[in-house]
Amino acid sequence: MKIVQIVGYKNSGKTTLTQDLINYFSNKGVKVASLKNHGHGGAPVGIENTDSEKHQRAGSLIAGVIGENRLQLSHLEQWNIEDILTIYQTLKVEVLFLEGFKKLEYPKIVLLKDEKDMRLLEDITSIIAVVTNKKLHIERNDIPIFDKSDSIQVCDWLGHMLEVGKI
Repeated sequence: MKIVQIVGYKNSGKTTLTQDLINYFSNKGVKVASLKNHGHGGAPVGIENTDSEKHQRAGSLIAGVIGENRLQLSHLEQWNIEDILTIYQTLKVEVLFLEGFKKLEYPKIVLLKDEKDMRLLEDITSIIAVVTNKKLHIERNDIPIFDKSDSIQVCDWLGHMLEVGKI
C-alpha cells in the first residue's frame, strides 16, 4: 500500500486536493482510501448516545457498528496509526491518502496558502511537493511546486511518481 500525506494549515485546501486525488485515482481503477486527522479538538462525530457507547461503558475495548456499507469503530484507548494502517491494508487498499498527521514520516504534499504557512517547509519532513498560490516565492529546487488552481497537474504528477515507483 502506497501512502501519501496531504498536509497544511486549516483552510489551506487539503480536503479539496484530497478529493481531487481520490477522484483521479479511483477513476483510473485504483483502490483508493483516505484517513483524515480530526485535529480541531474534541472527538469527531461518533457513537455518543448509541448502543455502541453502551457496549463501551460495559467494558468493550472496541465497539463497532455496521450498516449500509458503513463501518464505524470506536476505541477506548488512543488509536495507534500503525494499527489503523493495518486495517486499510487488510482491505487491499492500493493508495491511501492521509489528510493531516504532519508528524508522520510518509511522503507529503504540502499546501501553503500564504507567507506565514511557509514555516511548514522547515517544520516537517518527507516533503515531495508543494501546492500554493503562484504569488508565493518558494526557494526549493528539490521538489515540484504546483499552482493550487491546477489540481490535475498535481494528480498527473503523483500518478506518474507512483507508477514509476518513486513513491
